[in-house]
Amino acid sequence: MKLRQGRIGLFAGTALAALSLFTCGVFSIDPKTAYANGNSTYLSLPLAVIISLSALIPAMLVLNWKRVGLNGLFTYAFGKVGGIVAAVILSVSFVWAAAKPMTEFLLVLTRLVYDGVPYMRIVLYILPVTVFIAWKGFESVGRLALIFSGLILISVAAAALSASPEFAAYRLYPLPSGNADFFKTAFSGSVFFLPPLAALLVNEEGLGGVKNVRKTLAAAAFISAAAIGLVQFALALIYPHRVLSGLLMPLYRINFLSLRQSYALRLDKLFIMVWLLGCVISCAYLIYSASYLLTKTFSARDVTPAVLTVSAAVFFLVTAEFSENYARAEAVGSFFSRFGSLFALIPPLLAAAVGSIKLKKESRL
Repeated sequence: MKLRQGRIGLFAGTALAALSLFTCGVFSIDPKTAYANGNSTYLSLPLAVIISLSALIPAMLVLNWKRVGLNGLFTYAFGKVGGIVAAVILSVSFVWAAAKPMTEFLLVLTRLVYDGVPYMRIVLYILPVTVFIAWKGFESVGRLALIFSGLILISVAAAALSASPEFAAYRLYPLPSGNADFFKTAFSGSVFFLPPLAALLVNEEGLGGVKNVRKTLAAAAFISAAAIGLVQFALALIYPHRVLSGLLMPLYRINFLSLRQSYALRLDKLFIMVWLLGCVISCAYLIYSASYLLTKTFSARDVTPAVLTVSAAVFFLVTAEFSENYARAEAVGSFFSRFGSLFALIPPLLAAAVGSIKLKKESRL
């Protein structure tokens, strides 16, 4: 069988999941929605990570009892046809989580870095590399994340600290009040965090079992929540929320505040390439996870057809921003921003509920 799952350890698994969570949490959010009610993302997004982790605890518990893998849990809970439907729904959330940050990076490269270069040319330069990494399998993606996660973390910290002379506490106002809008932002933010976390459940075999998945999930969630909170807090100290709501990738823009007249003028280009590497790894991780889930669900023996299919779906979403279907793409994006978290939440949560009921019934017999 050519499932290309392999095996990685706790450090590689944690680096992979944390990198994907950080990429989704910093580079995927819609600024118009996230900053509409003030600079509160340094609290709401870490809370969204914890909410996402908590939502997957029931599935982890049932998997610890049943030990059949997530695709096996879907089949056990819903039957063969229902299991296929659940796997497809969850895979759709993986596709969206892979395409969203990649789209943001490609927009930045087109508008701010390679001005005048056609969008499609940049897509064809980056996406095939992403697909190849995904095709190489879970172990390859995990080891890449372990190698480059430190460099990505250092570059993000350097970018934020380079703008520290511009920090001003008054830009934090209005302060988070814990109202309905704050919790709405936190719950809607889970659309970016549930897929990377659920993908670890899909790759449970590659991590050496549910026990290791549980440790990896907890470590990745808390590490990424802290990193996302610190980055968003730095952004809140630099820009008022009204300015942030209109900026494309604010973390990249802060370099222009301090590097414009310095010897480090081109560091912003270096930073964006390092962060793009993290995006490529995150995207490959989610593409492979969706492909592996579909391959196991349909009892196939080779993950390659699924990788090509999922990659084609990601390519369609990434290129839709610059196609004639722009209005439809915007409508799809708005829909997923509001309800996309349900695609990643409902299948494992409902499967856990139904599976636990069946297990209790079986234990009484």
